[in-house]
Amino acid sequence: VLFLPVATLDSNIVEAKGFHFPIYDKKDPYSSHQFLQPDTSSFYGEEAYDQMIHHDLKKFSKGENINLEDEEFLNAMETIYRYPGQFSGKTISFKGFMYQTKELKKNQYFLFRFGIIHCIADSGVFGMLIEFPDDAAFKNDDWATVTGEVSTMYYQPFKKTIPVLKVTKVKREQAPKDPYVYRNNQ
Repeated sequence: VLFLPVATLDSNIVEAKGFHFPIYDKKDPYSSHQFLQPDTSSFYGEEAYDQMIHHDLKKFSKGENINLEDEEFLNAMETIYRYPGQFSGKTISFKGFMYQTKELKKNQYFLFRFGIIHCIADSGVFGMLIEFPDDAAFKNDDWATVTGEVSTMYYQPFKKTIPVLKVTKVKREQAPKDPYVYRNNQ
């Protein structure tokens, strides 16, 4: 009998491979690896995807305060990345683990969750850049729930504009029993 330790994905994976995993550059017709911004458009026809994303846009953009629970994390992140202007100025709360790189300022972190969109072959690390008003003292893999106002910024390492959460409230958390989030395809 062979026993293998149960390993949880954490910032060591992100640090070792970065946001852009070169191994996934090889075109694998059976998988789709994504990072930071979930994208399920390849799993649907154009019309079905448009209906789904517009349904999520109505759901998540209708209020001024959005609390992202685990069940809707990937749906909401995909919608926020697809329509960042619709969320600018809104208050969002979500939980994840901290990750900081040398490219970030001392008050900036990424708050991530490892997510599974359809199956393990299309899993990835998803989340948002967060910015504290002052320097923050978190280590990679520290879990927290953050609340803040959504804005956008041009992020040079990705050469694109991404959403950023200007943090107004933070609460340190224990890692959840199930640290993964899953795409809800209702």
